[in-house]
Amino acid sequence: MHPLLFNIGPLEVRTYGVLVALSFLTAIFFASMLAKKKGHNPDIIFDLGLIILISAVIGARLLYVIVWWPYFSKHIGEIFMVWEGGLVFYGGLIGAFIASAAWVRYKKLDLMELGDICMPFLALSHAIGRFGCFFNGCCYGVESQKYGMIFPSIGDNIPHLPVMLYESALNLLNFIILILFFRNKSRRDGDVMFLYFVNYGIIRIIMELFRGDPERGFFFGLSTSTLISIGVLLFGVAGMLYLRVKDAGNKRQK
Repeated sequence: MHPLLFNIGPLEVRTYGVLVALSFLTAIFFASMLAKKKGHNPDIIFDLGLIILISAVIGARLLYVIVWWPYFSKHIGEIFMVWEGGLVFYGGLIGAFIASAAWVRYKKLDLMELGDICMPFLALSHAIGRFGCFFNGCCYGVESQKYGMIFPSIGDNIPHLPVMLYESALNLLNFIILILFFRNKSRRDGDVMFLYFVNYGIIRIIMELFRGDPERGFFFGLSTSTLISIGVLLFGVAGMLYLRVKDAGNKRQK
């Protein structure tokens, strides 16, 4: 593990932060290029990126605080100390999606079309960002003497599965699937966006079976992330069904 990249005087530059920033900039760059190719002003993506950045951080922190409320209820001042860690991807995804949808509607833009442009690069961004988890030593898996590796940040000197790398590979696969599907001329606007939710819901449900860190919290015997993943998967399926029902209705009217 290599959580600290380098120091600039008293300032610590952490590997996790650098890779997360790199993943975000990569997604914005390629999404803006695709938007331009499809006849949109790429500035829309840059504006949307700022909305996503702010809302994702707020959402990621909010979900973490909710999961660990028994602790934060006694340490209110630490709620805003995001530099100490404690950001949950699903909180960021939900927060960013809600804020983006509201912004797109306010601007009278097409959510389905922009969602199709952006979601493949969210998968790519996530693939890069999970390497930050690896270098940080977080989001590790269950104990495994045969396939695991020792994460010094845990302090137990026991090999754990590097599930963050498995998830990175699956997110990269998701990116490839979404990009190929984007090129399908018979797809409906919104198909790629909703397919992202289906694919990632499945990916995360599988990965949660092998996670070993306690950061996610548990309800009804399942991790918080597993429960949210089920909801995300169902949301994606419902969205794709809705598009098909709507398309069939439009064809009947014609």
